[in-house]
Amino acid sequence: MKKPQNINAMNRIKKIAEVYPITIPSIVVCLLLCIVMLFYNVYFAFAGFLLIIIFGIVGVLINNISAKKLEFSISELNKKLSADEKYGELQFFPLPVVIFDNTDKILWYNQLFSNAFIGVNEFENVDVKQFTSGQGITTIRENHNIECEFADKKYTAFSSVIDYKDETAYILYFVEDTNLKNIKVKYENTRPVFMLINIDSVEDALGDLRESQQSDILSEVEQLVENWLENYSCIYRKVNNSRFIVISDNENLMKMKEDKFSLLSMVRSYTYNEKVSGLTVSMGVGTGETLPECEKIARQSLDMAMGRGGDQVAIKTDKNDYEFFGGVAKGIEKRTKVRTRMVASAISDSISSCSNVLVMGHRFADLDALGSSVGVAMISKALHKDAKIVMNTKTTLAMPLAKHLSSNGMENLIIEPEEVESYLNADTLLVIVDTHRKSFLEYPELFDLVQKVIVIDHHRKTVDHINKAVIFYHEPYASSASEMVTELIQYVPFDVKIPQVCAEALMSGITLDTKNFVMKTGVRTFEAAAYLRSLGADTVAVKQLFANSMQTQKAKSEVVKSAAIYNECAIGVVDFQVDDVRIVASQAADELLNIDGVRASFVLFRTENVINISARSYGEINVQIIMEKLGGGGHHTMAAAQLTDETFDNALTLLKNAINGEN
Repeated sequence: MKKPQNINAMNRIKKIAEVYPITIPSIVVCLLLCIVMLFYNVYFAFAGFLLIIIFGIVGVLINNISAKKLEFSISELNKKLSADEKYGELQFFPLPVVIFDNTDKILWYNQLFSNAFIGVNEFENVDVKQFTSGQGITTIRENHNIECEFADKKYTAFSSVIDYKDETAYILYFVEDTNLKNIKVKYENTRPVFMLINIDSVEDALGDLRESQQSDILSEVEQLVENWLENYSCIYRKVNNSRFIVISDNENLMKMKEDKFSLLSMVRSYTYNEKVSGLTVSMGVGTGETLPECEKIARQSLDMAMGRGGDQVAIKTDKNDYEFFGGVAKGIEKRTKVRTRMVASAISDSISSCSNVLVMGHRFADLDALGSSVGVAMISKALHKDAKIVMNTKTTLAMPLAKHLSSNGMENLIIEPEEVESYLNADTLLVIVDTHRKSFLEYPELFDLVQKVIVIDHHRKTVDHINKAVIFYHEPYASSASEMVTELIQYVPFDVKIPQVCAEALMSGITLDTKNFVMKTGVRTFEAAAYLRSLGADTVAVKQLFANSMQTQKAKSEVVKSAAIYNECAIGVVDFQVDDVRIVASQAADELLNIDGVRASFVLFRTENVINISARSYGEINVQIIMEKLGGGGHHTMAAAQLTDETFDNALTLLKNAINGEN
């Protein structure tokens, strides 16, 4: 019998200590000091005892006042409760109830709360967050109800506010819904998932091998796919030599995400006769309510993954957005030009059926945007259609090319965005080059004013791509939009006369995006360049279009000089005033790649209230994925992003976090 009494006594002491966490220890220390003082000065000791008694009385009075305030608040709360009189007082409310203040300190709770959350060890003045899964007053203010767990049970807590005098208290009513939430989790885990797994570019990667070797390689890769799928609960079938369909559920999809779809790296690193095969896989994942819906979304996701260069997984989320995994391997150049011939014929038909053509690239048009625009204009003129290039000459980065065109009899080819309306009618065709995002267009309003749109672009597909296009010619394996247009010129079903200055415009676009035929160059890139050279394109004249002023050259050198190395990435900042800051940043990013040990480079610069980031790599790091984390995009080796209303310091922190996530 004594043991329970001792336990109750200890609980009471513990409760008092929790109610007065500072006062009780202070009184104990003062008592000890007064006892010691008795041996030295009795008067001072008795004075100390008197002060302790006075402080104790004051503390009790304050506690009583607080208790009365609390009683008043509970009384006020009772008045705000439902008019149903059977509940009577808050103490008898049929749900666990707790009252706490602005500091998350519990003021009061009813018996049901005590039974469910506290048990025999009653206490007061504790933090409410220990019962709400760490969610405090900030979260509770923002949400009418919160989800929480305690002692293996799940609750939904509904909040309410009570104002009394000049103070505010907060109330939570706990509804225990463990079974419902477990059913919800089970329901979500068993939602259907449809996957399409595609082995990329089989003909291009294995075209030079014998049939028996191709068969061996494909058999081994298919075995990798099957072995990986065996780790999960799913049904899969091979539908042709390069594609699998997979039916699974959401729970297994979550496991695949945790695994980061290791199948991608397995296939990418597969070797045959001690050589990397060059094969990759792309996966499109669809989730929804029904299997037909999932299958449709999976096809869209696979198109997105393939449009971004393959070697990745695209998962379409409930918010009509995409989640990506992988995207490390460089794309394999497609050697066949059958699609180019078909697209060239379709574009010719569209131009023939329109009244006039407007060609537009991205904001701050560079040599590739202007060069490919010139090529499209020449195709249109060959079909006797009036064609104009919409470009802001005040912000373009291709002013040397614009002047070169003007000095060679093409001064009327380019119009400013504000002149567009005089060239618009119901049959106007808009051709967009070197971008597939509406937000990046030179004059986005024009996109909404026309009925027919054609897109020609080589950048990896992004989530917000233009989907209102009669022809969407997207080739992420191409080096540049100028290369794509050059091929179209060769395959349109009529003769297109290309003046030398136009050939030089197209050559300058290819030269820019390949960094003088170093980056993203394939057989078709050199074939396009050879064709332009045969048309009289002067490589010296093209080289002169890249000439820098002395100020630009010095600014570029300053950025390179002050750059820092972070996680094998060079990061430079243009934090000073300079003309042509975009040219300085892009060229500095190119220059930083020449530093030994640097796998990627990033240069930050400001334009008005925007921090711009220019990113480059030689392919070991996918800068497109890094820039997408910051809201940008681009290519595997060349990308960019813009951060609005950010400082350089914050932008650098965000960039480093994105780099850490990729490495």
